[in-house]
Amino acid sequence: MTFQREDLIEALLHLAPASAAVANYCDHVEHNEHVEIGWVRDAAQTLRETSLWLSDIARVDPVELYADRLGVIERRNVHFCADSYDGSSAARGLRDWRALQVVQDHHDQAYHYDVVGLTKSEQLRHYALHVAKLSGSCADAIRGSLDQDDFLRRRVADMLLFGVKLSTVTSEKLPDEPITLSTGAGPIYAGA
Repeated sequence: MTFQREDLIEALLHLAPASAAVANYCDHVEHNEHVEIGWVRDAAQTLRETSLWLSDIARVDPVELYADRLGVIERRNVHFCADSYDGSSAARGLRDWRALQVVQDHHDQAYHYDVVGLTKSEQLRHYALHVAKLSGSCADAIRGSLDQDDFLRRRVADMLLFGVKLSTVTSEKLPDEPITLSTGAGPIYAGA
């Protein structure tokens, strides 16, 4: 699978503003300045849309990509064992946003209780770091210093994962609607 350079540049042009929006929210909160929860929720939607768009270009099922990623994360966790929560299996075949959000929440409770136990603002700051890494990974893929298959399996899946997490941390209940691109033409910009 090979992404066209133009597609990766387009993805980065969506990821960077989304990353900045989350960081801006966190910075404003720390300075007790005006914030809009929509900054983070729009960024979350941009991450989800970008993941779906890139998955479509790669001709892979974004939910299967996401499920595979959960499986890798779960298996490498120190608490993983045969009777652990299996988010990978739970996610396979899901077709609506709300069900995916619930699976992600169960996964986080089982494997990321260290982050889930933080205050909401600390969780959001932690997620801002991950979202910034997604932009950097996209830039690395553009430069050719990151294998595109690795970018697809890990980072495109993480875009979907953090697009769900950002909504959850802001108490946005995702709808019981199909997991599809809302525009059909590509990702939307955060804050659009």
